[in-house]
Amino acid sequence: MKKPSVCISPLDWGLGHATRCISLIKAFESLDYQIYIATEGYHEAILKEAIPSATFLKLKGYRIKYAKNGFLLPLVLFLQLPKIVISIISEYRWLQKAQKRYQFDLIISDNRFGFFHSSISSVFITHQLNVQTPYAWTTNLFQKIQYAWLKNFTACWIPDIEGKNNLAGILANPQKKPTTRLWYMGCLARLMQEQNIDAPTNSNKNVFLGIISGPEPQRTVLENLLWDSGNNLQLNFALVAGTPLNNNAFKKTNHSIIYPHLSGEELVKQIQDAAYIFCRGGYTTLMELIPFRKKLILIPTPGQTEQIYLGKLWQKNGWAICYDQAEFDLAKALEKANSFNFVQAPFVAFSSVALKNELKQLTL
Repeated sequence: MKKPSVCISPLDWGLGHATRCISLIKAFESLDYQIYIATEGYHEAILKEAIPSATFLKLKGYRIKYAKNGFLLPLVLFLQLPKIVISIISEYRWLQKAQKRYQFDLIISDNRFGFFHSSISSVFITHQLNVQTPYAWTTNLFQKIQYAWLKNFTACWIPDIEGKNNLAGILANPQKKPTTRLWYMGCLARLMQEQNIDAPTNSNKNVFLGIISGPEPQRTVLENLLWDSGNNLQLNFALVAGTPLNNNAFKKTNHSIIYPHLSGEELVKQIQDAAYIFCRGGYTTLMELIPFRKKLILIPTPGQTEQIYLGKLWQKNGWAICYDQAEFDLAKALEKANSFNFVQAPFVAFSSVALKNELKQLTL
């Protein structure tokens, strides 16, 4: 008897869309699905490492570039709209051809708007039902367009907790919701599956770990900021650069080190060895870090409204400290974190049992 098959494709806008799919893909494997993953570049490298048994299909990403000046980011993104539209059309056409060859039983798109098929159950994954833009009218307009577009999908899966006790605030739990079927999946935290997750987390071999991510040039800006500041203060620390295809990113001094990329097990060890974690505050990274109960210091990508909103929300709730990159000072940040009253964020883990029940609702 032929196994049911699923084709999954994550957006290439930062590594988080790929890494959060790992827990989901492994759940599908446990349910005996044949796994196809459509992606390229860094995302393909990370997913091949985590899911070597999957079949990988080449699909070009959106390849979005950020501005070095956060103030210019909305303009830079606006000028790339034609490229985004072309990418959406291209992935839609790619999937129609791929379906004729592979006969998928289920399509899953992590934020790729053109990755759906009219005759197959298609699922859209997002934690943003209320994308924040610089202006209220554009936020409302985008939501209307997004909700209308979601009707192309059978269901929308949200990696968060439904209701007030959630992680993403109004991003995932807006007052007005789409008519498309919704399922709040819980937290997609792949690192929980590593064997050493329950090991002691207070060794504090390093003062901090910097988890670098996101599109260029801002990824490099943050890497240089933490590397230079940490070395000037002669602190013991480590950085994970988020560049799995660039082995030249490896650097080491007597008290600091940059890893281009780490496997899940190696990343768990580095998190456990650090007293503080610095990161952009991308939603996937935040979900993954909650179980470690570490002191988080967020530096949102300049101009990226989602990360800025999450940074403010998490600081307001006591789950993390948030700093503007332009005003960031490492010594002051560590001093504030040392006296800050951190509160544990809520956490409800995603499970394969819950996935199986949801698939029944989709009549699969």
